[in-house]
Amino acid sequence: MKKLTEEIIKSMSETFEGQPWFGDSVMRKLENLPYVIGYKTCIPESHNVAQIVGHLIAWKRYAVEKLKENESYNIEIDTPEDWPEINVHSQEEWEELKRELVAAQGNIYEQLNAKKDDSYLQKKVSGKEYNFDYLLNGIIQHDIYHIGQIGLIESQLKNKEVDSGVFKT
Repeated sequence: MKKLTEEIIKSMSETFEGQPWFGDSVMRKLENLPYVIGYKTCIPESHNVAQIVGHLIAWKRYAVEKLKENESYNIEIDTPEDWPEINVHSQEEWEELKRELVAAQGNIYEQLNAKKDDSYLQKKVSGKEYNFDYLLNGIIQHDIYHIGQIGLIESQLKNKEVDSGVFKT
């Protein structure tokens, strides 16, 4: 039986492309952002939206590799693998980055749907002190956290860009 896995998929889907109670899902938030916001930051040292999307992709790929039992795959925090240097300078680049994110999410669903039952959820992730249930719920929390960051960047830049025509009113 895969009742817990189905609940995880449902929560992931709601957060990623659905209508969560807290506001916009990841994709709804990104679909409503003009591409020129993708490479802008509120302060010079902060990550831009494109880098945050790259970071989300990286950790979704990590989850997929761990679900495939790839013991050698790892991401070190605060490295280029964790925070890839990504900039978007055209609508086409922005759309491609969003497609990569959707594909990474789809790969998680594919791995979860292939599981025969929920027993893997209590199994330790190779090389880690946590199990798959913790990892997968962490991916959901990670999405929610970064939706908030993207929303903050969007609201700050809206104030700065109010007369530029970037945001349609």
